Amino acid sequence: MLESVMFINKLSYIIIFLAFCSLALNPAVSLALENIGDYDLDEILLNVEEANSKLDTMEAEIKYSRVITLLDSEEVSVGFLQFKKPKLVNVNFFPPRSEINVIDGSYLWIYHIEKRQVEKYEMSGDDSPQGVDIFELGYDYTAEKVKRNYEITLLDVISTEEETLFHLELIPRKTFDSEYDRTLLWIKEGLWLPVQYQLFESDGEIINTIQLTHIEINTEISDKEFVLNLPDDVEIIEPFK
Repeated sequence: MLESVMFINKLSYIIIFLAFCSLALNPAVSLALENIGDYDLDEILLNVEEANSKLDTMEAEIKYSRVITLLDSEEVSVGFLQFKKPKLVNVNFFPPRSEINVIDGSYLWIYHIEKRQVEKYEMSGDDSPQGVDIFELGYDYTAEKVKRNYEITLLDVISTEEETLFHLELIPRKTFDSEYDRTLLWIKEGLWLPVQYQLFESDGEIINTIQLTHIEINTEISDKEFVLNLPDDVEIIEPFK
């Protein structure tokens, strides 16, 4: 159960970044004044903001890894993700994880297929699992809040024959109580949305990496994709009730 709750925190951050909304990606935010290559940080963030404004749906293959350096362990999961504004998410993790995660706008459902068991969490309220309240970062955060809570730096520009990636760092300010010590984003030129994220916990001892590939923007996705249809014999549990 503890591992499931820990993964909820990771999934909530996946959702935040897949939303590609104003999590400090706003030119009004307090920024490090750096210029690398053909774009300065303000221009990159303006492009991200514009791309986000045009984003309604997204589908992608997803790879999620969690590394615990002290234990020399790594857990890797791969799957397929669907996202639809404002708050609909479906992440289908393939075997051996064999798990479906759905956010229907009100609840987070974690379906453990082989165990025939579903965990249900309210997305708001006192019984929300730790970390899920951070979900609002992707949708309701204002530039004022982001400026107060984060510092952003353009670390590098990575160019190959195939693509150019802008490497950004987000550090929570001391006055902001964040689950993560540091967050790294890789923004793809042209797409102007994140294609990879790294989230650091416990002074970097735990590293969560999320990679998105084969991204398709604004495809037709029915709301039915975000309704979890369960067999009759599946047990539904609500850990915080």
